[in-house]
Amino acid sequence: MPDTGSSAEITLASLPELLKDDTKVKVAGVDIDGILRGKLMAKKKFLSVAKDGFGFCSVIFGWDMHDQTYFKELKISNKENGYRDVIAVPDLSSFRRIPWEHDIPFFLVSFLDPDTHQAISACPRSLLKTAVDKLEAQGLSAMAGGKLVRAAIFHTDKVGRCLLTFTSANGLFFTTAEYEFFQFRPPSNSNAPTSERNSSATATFLKEHPVNALPPLTEGMFGYSLTRPVHNQDYYYGIFEACEKFRCGIEGWHTESGPGVFEAALEFGEIKQMADKAGLFKLVIPIPPARSPTAIPRADLYRHQVRGEIYG
Repeated sequence: MPDTGSSAEITLASLPELLKDDTKVKVAGVDIDGILRGKLMAKKKFLSVAKDGFGFCSVIFGWDMHDQTYFKELKISNKENGYRDVIAVPDLSSFRRIPWEHDIPFFLVSFLDPDTHQAISACPRSLLKTAVDKLEAQGLSAMAGGKLVRAAIFHTDKVGRCLLTFTSANGLFFTTAEYEFFQFRPPSNSNAPTSERNSSATATFLKEHPVNALPPLTEGMFGYSLTRPVHNQDYYYGIFEACEKFRCGIEGWHTESGPGVFEAALEFGEIKQMADKAGLFKLVIPIPPARSPTAIPRADLYRHQVRGEIYG
């Protein structure tokens, strides 16, 4: 069943009531690598910029995931223009609450050129909207579903990216990309207490050890197992429920062949919403753009084309 998003339209007029019990808001935009970049804002500040947007450093379109600027700089972000601010405009339709962060309100933003106030071509959300607008001008619609193949380190905050392909049927465009990933336990020899083992502890461990030294969440080769996930059932069901609350629902969630390998198929829906969910899913399960730690089948990024029909 397709995800239709929030049931109630959010407007500038309804924002104060929506956030009446909140004191802060989290916002994020998608950078040139498909990684979410954002910050926490006071509610008063957010309400003051919800209509016209706020300044956001353009360097997010001029550096990589390790904040290293590209050797060939872009016109939009470079030393000459001082990595000037672009305009980040909150997308009110993207509202959701982050259930694992005390239900803090969250909005995605899109980026505009500060001179022309037109969409920036390097902004993935704006680029997709431009493509969809062209489809809609031809009387076409686009739907999508998502999966991804990557290696995921349990409790990290690194991210991968998702590639999409398109096919059409009866005027409706569908696209899918598979989400498959390795999951690991925190390093057992970390000096930090178990409750404090986080991405920093894992990163420190990996500076001194190979990736295959990390203990997998499950052992062996057993796809579609009904029993292996229940050995970590708080985590397994917690992911499913967190995604549902985060408007990033999962249609299918199961083990795949390989130690610690799981597959998640997100609920398909309108393609712009699906693209947002593909990025937001990586807040629920952080996925680093790493190669498989072992020679396991189905351990790389691949794509599927599907056909759809219009009903009704």
